[in-house]
Amino acid sequence: MENLQIFLLAIIQGITEFLPISSQSHLILITKLFGFKDQGLGFDIALHTGSLFAIMIYFRREISQILSISNEGKSYIKLIILGSIPLPIIAMVFIDFISQHMRSIDSIAYMTILFAIILYFADSQGRVQKNELKSISVYTIIFIGLMQALAIMPGVSRSGIVITAALFANFSREDSIKIAFLLSIPAIFMATVYQSMQLYGIEDTNILSEYFIGALLSFIASYLTIYFFISTINRISFSPYIIYRLLLGSFLLGI
Repeated sequence: MENLQIFLLAIIQGITEFLPISSQSHLILITKLFGFKDQGLGFDIALHTGSLFAIMIYFRREISQILSISNEGKSYIKLIILGSIPLPIIAMVFIDFISQHMRSIDSIAYMTILFAIILYFADSQGRVQKNELKSISVYTIIFIGLMQALAIMPGVSRSGIVITAALFANFSREDSIKIAFLLSIPAIFMATVYQSMQLYGIEDTNILSEYFIGALLSFIASYLTIYFFISTINRISFSPYIIYRLLLGSFLLGI
């Protein structure tokens, strides 16, 4: 791969994996604009690995609570386990249909726009009494997990749909983001394992250096994105991301 392709794909992965703006839409856009060839499963795995390490390091306190099985850690364990169950089940059932019928640019563009509008309504609703993550119920977790499964449709944005579901469940913006990020750990891990099972070997040592650089850039971009997103959400709300998604979807329709 060219250095430009490695750099752009790694940075885009790191930024769009955690923002509610659809990574699939951006990868298609970049591929169209620059005419990049398929980067291969190995590089995808490297990028996901970088993002996975970033989220685990940023949320090291919460992971420590999970490992120590504290009271708050138990809530995280319940969220991660129960909330992650629907995604692989629904993916196995519908992945063939989605691969055949929902991977066109127009389809991805419509999903990008539709779920931007849904996020707007979720963020705009009034919250007289907010839920708290430490007391999240099983029913709420299952609802969020089912909504996360919609992310198998390209253009939806996994983090975006989880944040939307959490907002509808009356969680604050900060807790909604934390829920999305905690659920991203098993989601990214499962995606990495699935891709690894389809990879049969690496023959060129030059490819290994590309993978390492891609993973490192993805890690840096992911960590900085997580920090920026969490630290600014109360000042700027989700409005910039919603507007951006509407513009991106409209642009994709015009390609």
